[in-house]
Amino acid sequence: MRFSETDFGYVIRLESGEEILSSVSAFAKARGIGSATIQGIGAASGITLGYFDRANRAYVKRSLDGEYELLSLTGNVSYFEGAPWVHIHAVVAGADFVAKGGHLFSANVTVTAELTLSVSRARIERTEDPATGFRGLVLAKSLES
Repeated sequence: MRFSETDFGYVIRLESGEEILSSVSAFAKARGIGSATIQGIGAASGITLGYFDRANRAYVKRSLDGEYELLSLTGNVSYFEGAPWVHIHAVVAGADFVAKGGHLFSANVTVTAELTLSVSRARIERTEDPATGFRGLVLAKSLES
């Protein structure tokens, strides 16, 4: 991983073989990032995508074979049970040029992944909602308060 600090946070370049989620999590921990938004592009294999099935209170996952372009990565960094929680959604396309998308569970960089992190020192936590099983952001204010 290589990175540069910018006015808004960081630009990160992940290299071949690096796993995206664990790399961003380790970076957030090492740099003391409290929360961040993430955007990115690149290329990867070993991709697992999914979606949250509310009825079953669990993610449905699908692994993709082969190499894919990472057309769009978007997400955030928060904290769950004391550790950085990297939440990314991805749109990818392979040799058939058909886009697939969902919650990103894993992706191993093949050529590069270029990410921008807009960061804050304010630490945003997540907690699991007992009603849905989903791990949502804990935010202090609402329009009603």
